[in-house]
Amino acid sequence: MNSLIEKTLKGFTVNGKKIPVNFLRYNGSEDTYITYMMTDADSALHGDDELLNYIEYYDFDIYTKGNYKPIVKALKALLTGVGFMWEVDRTSEDMYDEDTKLYHKTVCFSIERSE
Repeated sequence: MNSLIEKTLKGFTVNGKKIPVNFLRYNGSEDTYITYMMTDADSALHGDDELLNYIEYYDFDIYTKGNYKPIVKALKALLTGVGFMWEVDRTSEDMYDEDTKLYHKTVCFSIERSE
């Protein structure tokens, strides 16, 4: 889990509706929710043979029966507001899951961290 993500998205709402955000899995009953996970980390800056900064990459999977675009917009605004960068080239195509009848969109972000 990432405490910055948990703190930033605690009580996440879009158009007055609270949207649960969980690490890896969601076991609740809401038909709109977000899961997230860290997908990669990469060194960014070294000095005197020591790692000084690194970049963490995260995927946020949005699931909903309705339009996910307002959710993407609100998620981007919150995360970029606390230092995340939107990874446009890693964001998924539009998806729909026939089994769950939910639309699914993966949006990706990265953040630079200090060692």
